[in-house]
Amino acid sequence: MLPQLFPHPTYAEDQPSAHTILAIHCLHRGFTAGAIFGFFAPFARSAFATILRRPTLTPPLPWPTRLLSSAAIGSLGGIAFLAIGMTARMWGREDIEWKDRSWRILANKTQNREDDWSFGGMILGAAGVGIAARRGGGFTAGIPMWEAVVGGAAAGSVLGTIGHVITSSRSVEDVERKVVAGEGPLKPKEGS
Repeated sequence: MLPQLFPHPTYAEDQPSAHTILAIHCLHRGFTAGAIFGFFAPFARSAFATILRRPTLTPPLPWPTRLLSSAAIGSLGGIAFLAIGMTARMWGREDIEWKDRSWRILANKTQNREDDWSFGGMILGAAGVGIAARRGGGFTAGIPMWEAVVGGAAAGSVLGTIGHVITSSRSVEDVERKVVAGEGPLKPKEGS
């Protein structure tokens, strides 16, 4: 996603829009990480309610709706958490440090591929849930439209990340096979 939006010069000190690139990267990662934590929250809530034997005051939403809602809230929390974290980490840093980090993000092909998968899943998830909600989809009943769409984007982002992990494991196996055979980028040095 980012390499298509921003130029990647030969040298890090020439990187334009470094603050924007790093902010987009951190907020995107926060969205996905928050969604992952959000997916587990309903299970934890249910387990604690069972252990503590506390009745719920309101009837619970169906599980798909709870997961969608929780992923939406988690993803927004992840964005907030990483926005604070990035600000704390980069506060007072030299401009070249911003440029170097941004340049490295754009240079990392695996990270860019993961971003593409995650962002693609985010768009598809938001569109799919948005269309379902407009048509009166049962799993979006009981939560606001914005929450359903953000939850769909969060679910899509996580599924895109999982898709990237599954498809990239094959390429890792290919690299390992080539390295063992002495053909890959890490072939042994002459005379060793």
